[in-house]
Amino acid sequence: MSLEGGSTCTECGILAENTALYFGGSTVRQAITQDLDLRGAKFLQYWGRIGSENNMTSCHRPICRKEGVLLDYSTDGGITWSLLHEMDYQKYISVRHDYILLPEDALTNTTRLRWWQPFVISNGIVVSGVERAQWALDNILIGGLAPYAHGDSLYFNGCQIRQAATKPLDLTRASKIMFVLQIGSMSQTDSCNSDLSGPHAVDKAVLLQYSVNNGITWHVIAQHQPKDFTQAQRVSYNVPLEARMKGVLLRWWQPRHNGTGHDQWALDHVEVVLTRKQNYMMNFSRQHGLRHFYNRRRRSLRRYP
Repeated sequence: MSLEGGSTCTECGILAENTALYFGGSTVRQAITQDLDLRGAKFLQYWGRIGSENNMTSCHRPICRKEGVLLDYSTDGGITWSLLHEMDYQKYISVRHDYILLPEDALTNTTRLRWWQPFVISNGIVVSGVERAQWALDNILIGGLAPYAHGDSLYFNGCQIRQAATKPLDLTRASKIMFVLQIGSMSQTDSCNSDLSGPHAVDKAVLLQYSVNNGITWHVIAQHQPKDFTQAQRVSYNVPLEARMKGVLLRWWQPRHNGTGHDQWALDHVEVVLTRKQNYMMNFSRQHGLRHFYNRRRRSLRRYP
């Protein structure tokens, strides 16, 4: 990746883990990849930030749209560029995770990506832009073929409680939780469907929660509405600071459903990423009815109907 006006540091804080790509140069600020083979790719995800809420000198708060960051792609060696996403200056003062589906036109074997911040050219010279808010990127990932996971998934179709819960985990050094989730399906089959228009559709969401007292009380990290997950999606969340300790339980829970044959969902490829580039991997095996939690030693998850 080629950088202009950027370096690796923590001047805009920690976005995902450790250092990030930081852009605070006085002229051009951009990051451009080499030509990539994106045939078969499906999505792009990364963590981004523009300025900061506490208005740090090295990462000050943006005040207008020209301080936003644009994500483009080119398939002709950078001669022409097409806009893929605008990082709005008002929405990125806190760290934000972007998950972007790649358009068909970008799926070539000569596609390059560019993140850049607009600048002004006067008399053929890039005008110094010290007043522009600084920005940062981290953990850029281009994902492969759908459904962004592999092998069997944990599938929930029971008539009673539907949830998957871990054993107590040490999340002291954890930074993110990532997984693939699908609720119902686009085709609404008998084995995988969801009622998207009923009065209780919102209650049929799948919640990601954590507990620090062995399951006595649970706190919500995120909720996933059926209408947004009829296709498998890989999602990622920061581990809350309150959950960064030993003995933490994680669970995926559907509060309400219409019983066997309705409102089914599936979970796969769960990963807890640690701050020192280590990770825990959860693999699934429907054949054995178990889900295993790996980090040298195998640990199991409890599965409920």
